[in-house]
Amino acid sequence: MCTGRGAYYKNLYGVRGRGRGRGRGGPPDSIHQAGTDIDSRGAKRLRTVEEGPRSSEGLLQKVHSLGGKSYLAYRDIQGHWDFSTFRLYVDYVQSDPYAPPSKPRLRVPHTIAGIPRTLFSNKIRTIALCDFLARRVSDVLDGLQPSSSRENTNSGWAGEKGGQVAVDRPGQQVLERTAVVLAQDEPGNGLGPGVELRFCVSLPAQGRTISGDRAHRVFSSTIPALAQCLLYSSHDQRRLAEFVDCIEDQEYLRRQITEEGIVAFVPDGAVLPRMSGAADTPMTLPNVVRFRSPPNLQRTFTLPHRGDITGMAIAKGITMIVGGGFHGKSTLLDALARGCYSHIPGDGREFLVTSPRCVSIQGEDGRAITNVDISPFITNLPGDISTSWFSTQDASGSTSMAAGVVEALELGADTLLFDEDTCATNFLIRDRRMQRLISADPITPLAYKIRAMFADHKCSSILVIGGCGDYCDVADLVLEMRNYHCFDITEAAKQIAQEIPSAVPEHQAPCFGAIRPRLLRTDSLPSSEKKVSVRKRSAIEIGDETLGLSALVQLTHDSQTRTIAAALKYMRTATDCGAPLKDVLRDLEAQFDAQGLDTVVPQDRIDGFLARVRPFELGMAINRLVRKSSKLYVLSKDDMS
Repeated sequence: MCTGRGAYYKNLYGVRGRGRGRGRGGPPDSIHQAGTDIDSRGAKRLRTVEEGPRSSEGLLQKVHSLGGKSYLAYRDIQGHWDFSTFRLYVDYVQSDPYAPPSKPRLRVPHTIAGIPRTLFSNKIRTIALCDFLARRVSDVLDGLQPSSSRENTNSGWAGEKGGQVAVDRPGQQVLERTAVVLAQDEPGNGLGPGVELRFCVSLPAQGRTISGDRAHRVFSSTIPALAQCLLYSSHDQRRLAEFVDCIEDQEYLRRQITEEGIVAFVPDGAVLPRMSGAADTPMTLPNVVRFRSPPNLQRTFTLPHRGDITGMAIAKGITMIVGGGFHGKSTLLDALARGCYSHIPGDGREFLVTSPRCVSIQGEDGRAITNVDISPFITNLPGDISTSWFSTQDASGSTSMAAGVVEALELGADTLLFDEDTCATNFLIRDRRMQRLISADPITPLAYKIRAMFADHKCSSILVIGGCGDYCDVADLVLEMRNYHCFDITEAAKQIAQEIPSAVPEHQAPCFGAIRPRLLRTDSLPSSEKKVSVRKRSAIEIGDETLGLSALVQLTHDSQTRTIAAALKYMRTATDCGAPLKDVLRDLEAQFDAQGLDTVVPQDRIDGFLARVRPFELGMAINRLVRKSSKLYVLSKDDMS
């Protein structure tokens, strides 16, 4: 008779022991069927299903009967299960309570969901509809799973674990996501097209033993409640229609301002400040100051659903935002940076729209730069180091900004945003005293190049300035934020520029310089075997390296970062090595438009936690890749053989 540790594992895993291979305590023979894969953790991934869907009653009986068994027995629930109004797909079952959660999805046929086709009659309305449904699912989960129950409060190996259901929770911006999609019919499916919800479940356990009663509640109560959220009859139909119309209006307005030669529009009545620096929700204090446009900058646009909307229009060119500290300058610029996305109704920033090609630039000490022509700003480095194809793994603040501007222009940016607080001062300006003191400075400040950049590359700039008055010489529009109110003080700024001359007029560059395309070396992107993980919005772990994205302030959600991580792997094999970076990103954008975000997900996987990322942020991520142990560069010269 076995005693001690051996007896414990024999009782827990059965006579086969605790090995994972067949005949050694591995999964039951039933899972080694055609159409399945066993991953490195011993978990089964379904490729095809040989048998048809089973009934919900069978599922509930199954999970209840699994109570007290080894956690590996959960694999018996993998497959398709038909409920009265939806079909549940259990595509992946976690192998251990400590492993990444299981990934089910459910689909409600259109004939049952009953959502009018007018709510998904085009791409943007479809995105808005799916976003609304994902928010409703999140709200229902909040009610079913109070915050205390969503946390594993019991510690220790033998404590209760799992039972939580999670969905990709949207933020203040409306993004194309994979959490809720309108799924097409699949050959042999027998279900037809419908609304699909993708989520994850931490299957409940006590230690490593299945908790059957808790699992039964998840499948009999929680998941059907989520499916109910996909029915049109479950919603305030007027509110749903207004939500979809609002998002479509914002996209229409964004197209309108682009056609009118406007780079940004701030509506009257907008609430720009947020609750805090760590929150993206609007400030709700009773004395919050709503935005009001200077009268001479007011423009009115007519939208398809809302009708007329009036606000401040910022035309193409150079715009300077000035004002005292804490008067709202950076708040306005932050709102403009997020204006490339549509916002939910009630956010306060809805209908604040900017060019979809606006890019925020800031100093980034220590970032990697690969083969960037920074000669428009930096030349004649000590030691005759060339700046035409400049590379470093530890850039200074000014060098990182020079590279950031050139990289943004290479990717097609038409508006750049700068905040003096996050910029390298020596990149922005050099006054007369420093010019006289230092005769051999390799840096040409932005103030001397900014008008040439607009003339040569049609790229506008919006700058928050608190101490660099030399920009009065180059600004087309000067806005002052005073006590959170906006004023046009352009004439006063021009008058001061005449009365107190600066060095800018005599040093302005006649031309900016060419932007040379670079070629993407896809063999330097992470391979499918490389471990890539996303811990937060601002970082991707690639093996033992960290790809820092904290300077990409227009990334608004962790799911966008997950899409970047997936796209890096996808492009390694799906893109020709040596194609121009801009072309690669354009082609991927076209695939997203045609096939959705599932494009970057391996064919045997389903991921409900991705959100659409702009080609600019994806390109900026590629530009920051570091390869400390390899002589391969991510980007190579255009004339490479």
